[in-house]
Formats: sequence, structure tokens, C-alpha cells
Amino acid sequence: MGSLRFVKDEVTAESGMVTASTPQSAEAGLKILKAGGNAFDAGVAVGFCNTVLEPYLAGLGGLGFMVAYSAEEGKVISIDFNTRAPRAASPDMFKVVGDAAAGGTKIFEVEGNENSVGGKALTIPATCAGFLKAHELYGTLPLTEVVEPAYRLASEGFTLGWDQSLVNMSLARESQRCPAIDDVWLPGGFPAAPGTRIVQPDLAKLLRKIGAQGRDAIYTGEVAEAVEEVVASTGGVMTAEDLAAYEPIVGHPIKISYRGLEVATTSTPSGGVTILETMKILEGFDLAGFGYNSSEYMHVLAEASRHAFADRYSLLGDWEHADIPLAGLLSDSYAAYIHGLISEMTTFRRDAAEPWVKYLGTPIHDPWQHEGRKMPMLRGASSPNPPGGETSHFNVVDAEGNAVACTHTPGFQAGVVPEGTGLYLTAAMGWFVPSPGYPNSVAPWKRPVMNMGPLMILKDGVPIIVEGAPGSRRIIERNLQVILNMIEFGMGPQDAVSAPTIDASGLDTLVDSRIPPIPVEGLRKRLHNVKVVDEGPGLSYFARPSAILIGDENLRAGVDLFRRSTALGY
Repeated sequence: MGSLRFVKDEVTAESGMVTASTPQSAEAGLKILKAGGNAFDAGVAVGFCNTVLEPYLAGLGGLGFMVAYSAEEGKVISIDFNTRAPRAASPDMFKVVGDAAAGGTKIFEVEGNENSVGGKALTIPATCAGFLKAHELYGTLPLTEVVEPAYRLASEGFTLGWDQSLVNMSLARESQRCPAIDDVWLPGGFPAAPGTRIVQPDLAKLLRKIGAQGRDAIYTGEVAEAVEEVVASTGGVMTAEDLAAYEPIVGHPIKISYRGLEVATTSTPSGGVTILETMKILEGFDLAGFGYNSSEYMHVLAEASRHAFADRYSLLGDWEHADIPLAGLLSDSYAAYIHGLISEMTTFRRDAAEPWVKYLGTPIHDPWQHEGRKMPMLRGASSPNPPGGETSHFNVVDAEGNAVACTHTPGFQAGVVPEGTGLYLTAAMGWFVPSPGYPNSVAPWKRPVMNMGPLMILKDGVPIIVEGAPGSRRIIERNLQVILNMIEFGMGPQDAVSAPTIDASGLDTLVDSRIPPIPVEGLRKRLHNVKVVDEGPGLSYFARPSAILIGDENLRAGVDLFRRSTALGY
């Protein structure tokens, strides 16, 4: 019996390359490059188009992270446009009525789901500010020209693709109470079908205003006042003053060394921190010697990931508000310590394996000692968000050597839109722990722990790979493996993205059904809780990566197999 196979060819180009989750976004980015814009101009154009084409995954009221390289300055930049809790938020603003284990994390149940639906769930709209900051600092074309493709898609409309319709249909829609969303995306109470013409006049007006006024279009004036009014009417605490005060954080990325290369991600409490920690642990193993997706390789990969996720769930939070041992987590000595724990498990001892897959309680490691400090008193922490949902990601490289990798999220899950604005507000309070006393608990003006982790790999200070993915919690494992596929096993970007994968972010080790049965059985013998799953075009068990490899002669790109993700170059 034959099986369904998905195949995409690698895309190569000499001067510039764009990858995006929809063809229209990629086309807009390529058009900007050909018009003389740089990678920042093209990236911002792609990002704005994403907010029109997939606002259920990545709206202007959302948040995101960008790691980029300025060829003129010869440096890597982190642009953190993570959201923030309103300044009137408080650790006890939600009533916790229970908790449950879900995939290895503790999920707190909040009365009325108030941290994920409605006014109290709302956080500062950050995506627009992030895009505008990138353009302000590094763009070359006028803002009106950069925003124009998104404006046209919103005002003239576009034909909904099968993959857009499928994802829109698959996602749970608390937002169905909001006419501004339902009239466009759920007409008559049913998700818009493939081929539907999607026109968004309110969003078009907002984009035209952004092109003319910049950040004032959202963060001051009528839109900000409308946000405050609707938030107050739905029980929230965010104000127009909060919007006016918000600024993205621009600075140095977080970096590690790996096999003589540098790996950079944005400097924020994100999935990038966990990816870098896992890579530091794995550097002590001969991964290439194990062989690609051998049982030995998958075992070590899964165990290193479990240690890093144990730290993530118990220790990570906004370091502006909590004592986070970031330097310890990414230190050579800590990586060597964890490496030793994993090495002990090669004898298949269940008593050795058991502790590292049970991380619902107190922290199991002490990275503070690797900073020469004493571990503070901590409650056992947890990640509040289950693995569902997705986001959007794009990569751009131009002829001058500028490079951008950006992941941004989320959609209109809060179900709140200030009337007539076209601005879908975001319920990112659900990414905080709703109970006080944890590193990721709610606090005024605090950044939540997020899953996104765009990556840039540099050799001798110059980028050679940009990569990222949408896919909620499973972004972390997929980004990690795409990079390892390229560095350790010499794969090109399309092969690295297309390769079958595993995910060890929860108690089960998810294994792509395309991996042969013999190494999978070897993983079971090493006492992993293996669950074989099928990859496909709907909501995925794994994230949806894309990557650009920057060579001396050309650019090579790879994109997700299972949707209309597109790479275009010239």
C-alpha cells in the first residue's frame, strides 16, 4: 500500500531571498527587495501582510521577536517586541480554581477563563511597534511604500487558500462573539471556505493610517482611546497610557558558541533561551557519529531537551522582574554537568531516566551555583500554556548581506476588537502563571514567557543561517533540529526543514511516523514514552519551520512541506 508523500524543491537565488507562510506575503517581500528596499524593509512588509492574511495567527495587536543582522554596522540586533502586562495588572488578579498536568506542564485553571478570553486577558499591542522600530532603525524605503502591499490586500481583498481555511477552521474560536471577527472570518457562524474573498476595510484604514502616521496611528489618539474604552467595558485594566508607554527593546541578542559557530536569538524570555541551553548540552556529544535520527541520537536529543524544558518550566521568567540564572543556564560548566547526567542513562536504567521526565514540582537543577551564587528559595513553577495554536514566521536576506528572522503571534483569541479600528487585541495574559509567587507569575509591566525562538547562526561574525517556525511550544524542538540537521548532518535548508522530527517538550516523546521503525523501537528500549504521530497539512504535532542558508555564491531556502509556505528569490 502506497503512502502520501509531500515534496518541495530547494529554492536558490543570487541576490535576495524571502520565506513566508503564504505566497502573497513572500511576493510582497520580494517586490520590496526588487524595488531597492533592504531586508528590513522587505521583512516589515511581509510582517504587515501576515497580519492581513493570517490575523487569526498573528495580528497587529500581538507580539513577536526579531533577530537581525545589519551589514552596514556589522552586528547582530535583537528586537524584542514581546508584549507586557498592563501597569494595573496584579499577581492575584485571576482566581485560580484548579490545576492539571498537561504534556509535562502544570496548567492552572482560572475561573471563567479570564486570563485567556475577554478584557482582563488583554496585553499591550506590540507587533506594530516592533515592525515600526525595525523600519525606523534600519529601513531605507518610505514607510508608506513598505505598508502598501498589506493595505492593498486588506482593502482589495484576497482569495482564501485551502491551508488558511483549514487552520482557521481548526482553531478553537472563543472569538465568535465578536461581529468584527465573525463577519469576515466566520460568516454565518461557519469558517470561511477556500476560495472566499476576504476583504477587511477597517484593517485597511488602520494600515493606511500607520503608513502615514507611524506608531501614533495605534499608540496615541483615537485608536488608543477606543482600546481603553473597549477594555474597560469588558472588565480589563489596560489603558491608553499603557499603549503610549510601550516600546520594543532593541539591543544585543543572547548568544552561545556551538562547534566554532555563534548561535543568536532575541534577548527575551522566549523559546530561544531553551534552544540555546539544549544546544550547549548537546555540544558534548558526537551527534554526527551517532547518525541522523538513529536511536542513540534521538535518545540524547530527547534527554537533553527534557533537562532544558525542566529548567524552562521551573526557572524561566522575565529577568526584569525575577532572579533568572540565565548565565548559569547557558554556561559551559552547567552544560557539562547535565551532559554527565545524560551519559549515565546510556545503560537504560529506568531509575536514572525517571526524574528527568517528572518536572511538575520544584526545580530539579541549580544553575545559580554555576554563576557563583546561592539558589534562592523558589516555589515549583510551571508553564501555563498547553501546546496548541500557531504563529507566523518569515526570513529575509538581501544582496548587501542584511538578514532578518522574525516570529510573531498571536491571533484574535481574546475575541475583543475596538469597534471600527480593525485592531484585533491579544490575550497574552494566558502566557503568565495566574498564581502568585512563580518566576512567570503576573506582575505590572512584565513580559510573559513565550515559545517563539527565531535563530541566526554566524561564522566569523557573519550570518550563514536564518531560521524560525510557528507552532507554539513545539517551535523549540523543531527549530533546534532544523539547525542540527544543517550543522551536524550537512543538510541543505529544504532537506533540513522537510526531515522527520521528534518532540520531547512533554511527557511523551512524539515521533514522526516517517522515521523508520527500528530506531523508534530503540528509543522505546531506552524507556522513552514514545508516541508515533502523522504529520500533515492541518494543525500539526510539530512546528512549521523555514530557513535560508547564506553561501558564498548563492542563497538557498527551505520551507514547510505541508502548507503553501513559500520561498522566493532573485
